[in-house]
Amino acid sequence: MIKWAKVLSTSALGTVIACSSITTSHAAEMKTAKAETTEPMSISQAQAKGIALQDCKGTVTSTEFKQESSVYVITIVTNSLEQRIVEVNASTGKVVKKQEVKLWTQTQVKESVSKQYKGVIQSITFNKETREYTLTVVDGKVEYTLTVDGLTGKVIHENKKELQLMSEQKIKEAIAKQYSGYVYSLEFKEAASEYIAVILKDSIQYTVTLDAFTGKVVNTSQQAVKLLTRQDARDLALATYAGKVRMVEYDQNAAIFTVKIIKDNKEYTVTIDAVSGEITHVKQDKLQPLTENAVKDLALKHQEGKVEHIELITENSITVYVVLVSGSKQQTLKFNAYTGQECS
Repeated sequence: MIKWAKVLSTSALGTVIACSSITTSHAAEMKTAKAETTEPMSISQAQAKGIALQDCKGTVTSTEFKQESSVYVITIVTNSLEQRIVEVNASTGKVVKKQEVKLWTQTQVKESVSKQYKGVIQSITFNKETREYTLTVVDGKVEYTLTVDGLTGKVIHENKKELQLMSEQKIKEAIAKQYSGYVYSLEFKEAASEYIAVILKDSIQYTVTLDAFTGKVVNTSQQAVKLLTRQDARDLALATYAGKVRMVEYDQNAAIFTVKIIKDNKEYTVTIDAVSGEITHVKQDKLQPLTENAVKDLALKHQEGKVEHIELITENSITVYVVLVSGSKQQTLKFNAYTGQECS
């Protein structure tokens, strides 16, 4: 029995060795065969992107290499907002497969969001890299910033914040960014949370409605408006303050006329609304009489010669200078002491 055991042991050992040799040999052959069937990579990732973009214009959003099939899988968002998946062979550079997945359009996203959120969609943008839409929706005092998946149309993120009413100054700044002109009037409508601004530019009047929380323009209209002329402003001022007009100026940035009138020994500065014709402000200043030298110069412009005498008197409640000038003939001249106007 012991002798048979040794024989069997030796025989079994030979069998194990033989099997081991066959297994190792077979594994080497299989490894060699696999190496011979795997094609070498000759196309880089950058080259694969270029090949994919030649086949499909747009923006590459992701690139992946699949080892088992030796292909690059490149995702592209086209200019028409469609998603294309292009597979490029890493050895030959050939496009072996194309798949099209349509992204949601802006219109579709807006319609979907409007069903979920009340309010006004203020803005919408699309990020090709993330394939996501970002929307701003204002509902009264609340502003929502939403992120929407461009493939599914689902809201994947929501940011909500309470808005504060904008001041009149901030509203005017918002208007100035969009309109060049004078803000003629600005009124706050509490019930609608809106500002109504009337803007004047040249001879056009714009009526603009703005959201009181965001400053966004909600509505606008325009119409031609007839402004006062310089003569109109002059006549209106004189109708109230009869005297001598020294100056008429128009400020187009404020749509007002400024008329300066001298009456007796006072100067009236009259401000007139160029649209309504209303006198909105009057400033009154007491004038100082002209100097004697200034009056002498006035007299010599009327009569050549020599000023013999000059005197300041009050005549018929008007302060005047009396000037005696001698030359080819002697003449007495009278001038308003404040305006320099010759008196009869």
